[in-house]
This record gives sequence, C-alpha cells and structure tokens, in this order.
Amino acid sequence: MAVKIRMKRMGRRKRPFYRLVAIDSRTRRDGKEIERLGWYDPIPHALSCEVKEERIIHWLKEGAQPSDTVQNLFKKTGLALKWHLIQKGKSEKEIEKEMTDWIARKEAKQQAIDEKKTKAPAKAEEPAEDSAQDAETVEATPEETPVEEVSVEPETEEKVEAAPEETTEASEPVAEETPVEEPAEEASDEEGK
Repeated sequence: MAVKIRMKRMGRRKRPFYRLVAIDSRTRRDGKEIERLGWYDPIPHALSCEVKEERIIHWLKEGAQPSDTVQNLFKKTGLALKWHLIQKGKSEKEIEKEMTDWIARKEAKQQAIDEKKTKAPAKAEEPAEDSAQDAETVEATPEETPVEEVSVEPETEEKVEAAPEETTEASEPVAEETPVEEPAEEASDEEGK
C-alpha cells in the first residue's frame, strides 16, 4: 500500500477547509483516511494551519510521499527543513539550532515586509500634509484679502474697462461674418414655412 500525505477537503461551498491526512494513494480525495495529521485553512491572509510534526515525520520515515501542496505547506511551517536535517543525520541539538535560526530569519523577513508596507502609506500621507499646509495658507489669504481689496478695486475697474476694448476688436470680424450667415438662414426658414 502506497501512503500519501495529502489534503482532504472539508467545509462548505466556496469556504474550503482542509485536513492533512495520511491516506492510501488509490483512495479518492475525500475517502477514508488512515490518520489525521493536522488541518489547513486557506481563507485567512496569515498562515492558518496546525500540523502534528511527530506523526508526520513518522509517516515520512515509513515512506509516505507528500503531495505538492502539502510539501509547500511544510516549507512554510519549517517542517520541510526539519525533515531535510533528519535525513542528513543531524543530531537533535543541531536540528534545534537550525530551526531557531530559520525562525529568526523568517521573523526578520516578515518585519522587513511590514516596514515596507508602513513606509508606502507614509509617502502617500506626506502629500496630504502638504495640501493641509496649502489649505492653511489659502485660509490665511482671505483674512488678508479684505484689507487689500480696498486698494485693489480701482485697478480692477481699469482692467475691466480695458478688457472689453480688446474683446470688441477681436469680436468685430466675427460680428461681420455672423450677419451675412443669418439672413441666408432666415430666408431658408421662410421658404420652408
């Protein structure tokens, strides 16, 4: 009998939950297992699983083959490294030291990822702070504006008077073209009626 360590699907539709089981390789996916070795929940973002390391190592020593997905899960939990060290013939102390180093590296890597995530939102917040400072200057300007408005109003009137002169010169050629077109349209409207 060839034994596999694989996942047995549980849970409801669109909410999977898996059991890690030692099972005969010829048995269907949800068939009768030999032994339950843990569980895995893929829904949460963090690794959510529990494995019985001693029993898994026992089955691996007996020749059980993990499926690809289970092997990836073993890598994430550190069980693959432990099994590798056992196969090399390392002592218990050496294995414990390697596992402690592995856990430290994993935590350092996770901390670096967390720092990177916190820096990205900080950069996004900086422009918001600048815009808040700009808003303060805009708010400060209206307070000063009433004092300046009294002295600015005469200049504004001159500019307003100058502006229509410029626009009349620019609009004169347009005004000449418009009357020529309008009588032709009016004539065609009268013919249609």
